[in-house]
Amino acid sequence: MTLKIYVDGSSLGNPGPAGVGVVVCDEQGNIIATHKAPLTNATNNEAEYQAVIEALRLAKKLGADEVTLLSDSELVVHQLNGNYKVKSHNLQRLHEEAVNLTRQFQRFKILHIPREANEMANRLAQQASLAASSNLSQTRPRSIKISPSILSADFRRLGEMVRELDAGGADWIHFDIIDGRFAPNITFGFPVIEALRPETSLPFDVHLMIVEPERYVKRFVKAGANILTVHPEATYQLHRTIHTIKEAGAMAGVVLSPATPPEFVKPILHLLDLVLVMSVDPGFSGQKFLPFVLDKVRTIRTWIDELGLDTELEIDGGVTEENAAECVAAGVTVIVSATGIFHSGKSISEAIANLRKAAEKGLAEKG
Repeated sequence: MTLKIYVDGSSLGNPGPAGVGVVVCDEQGNIIATHKAPLTNATNNEAEYQAVIEALRLAKKLGADEVTLLSDSELVVHQLNGNYKVKSHNLQRLHEEAVNLTRQFQRFKILHIPREANEMANRLAQQASLAASSNLSQTRPRSIKISPSILSADFRRLGEMVRELDAGGADWIHFDIIDGRFAPNITFGFPVIEALRPETSLPFDVHLMIVEPERYVKRFVKAGANILTVHPEATYQLHRTIHTIKEAGAMAGVVLSPATPPEFVKPILHLLDLVLVMSVDPGFSGQKFLPFVLDKVRTIRTWIDELGLDTELEIDGGVTEENAAECVAAGVTVIVSATGIFHSGKSISEAIANLRKAAEKGLAEKG
C-alpha cells in the first residue's frame, strides 16, 4: 500500500503547549484517516518532528509499504533528507526516532509543501495545541510569554524580521490591525499576515482594532492568525463574535482600552483564552505607558484565579525593561512590545532576552 501523509506540528510557545496533526491519503488523494494529539510542552520544531513520528507509526499500523510525507517545515524536511545537520539535543533524539521508523518501509520520502497546501493538518495541530493549553494544570507555575509587535519593525524587510523574532526567542508574534475608523491609524491586513505565515510557525497574535471584526474573522484565520482579540466597543454582539473566532479554530480574546472598565469581560471571562489590557490608547506604537491600567490588570487577575481559569492576561503599550516586572507582579502573563524590541538599540534576541529577564523578576515579587 502506498500512502501520502500531510503532517504538521503547532506550539503555543517556544516551548509551550503544542499539538500534532496528521492527514493520511491513498494514492488517489482520498483521505482515509486523520489524527491529532496534544503535547504538554514542545517547541515548534519538536512538535513537527512528533507529527512525523505519529504519521509513520500510523502508516505502519495501516500496513503501508511506501510512504510520502508532506510538511511545510523546511527545516525538518531538510534534516530528514540529510541536507541540514541536527544541532539541538532534543531534536537529535526525535530525528533518530523518525529515521529509525522510516526504515520500516520499502520506500520513504519527505517533501516540502507551502503552508496553504497543508491546511487540514495545520488545523488539526492547532486544535490539539489549544486542547493541550486548556488541559494544563491550574497549579502550574506561571510563565511569561513575549509577543513582539511588528508595528515597529522595518516594513521593508518584514520576512527577515519575523525570522529573526523566531530565532531570537519570541513566543508569539503580535499584529496590530488598524482600519482608520476604530483607531486613528491604518496599518495592514490579510495579505501581510498571509505573506509572513510561511516564515515561521510561531503563533500569530492578531489584535483587531477594526469596526465590526466579526465580518473578517474567518479571513484572518485563513490567512494564518492563531489568536484573535477584539474590542467590545467595536462589535455589536461580543459573545457571538467570540464564538465565531473559536468556531473558526483560533484562540479568542477581548481587548480593553485604558478607559474601558474590566466589567466588560467579566460575564464571558470563562469563554476567553486571552484578555488584552491596553496600557496606551490604541493606534500608534511609541506611546508612554499608563500605569493606572495596572489596577485593571489586578482586578482581572483576581477574577481569573478565583474561577480557576487558565486565561492568558496580556498587556500592550509602552512596556519596557523598566516596567515589565511591575506588569507581571500585577498578574500579566503575556507582554507585547514594539518599540522596546525593535528600537532598543540592541539585537532582537538580546532585546527579547532582556525583556523576559526583567519581566520574570515580577514573578519573584508576586511570589
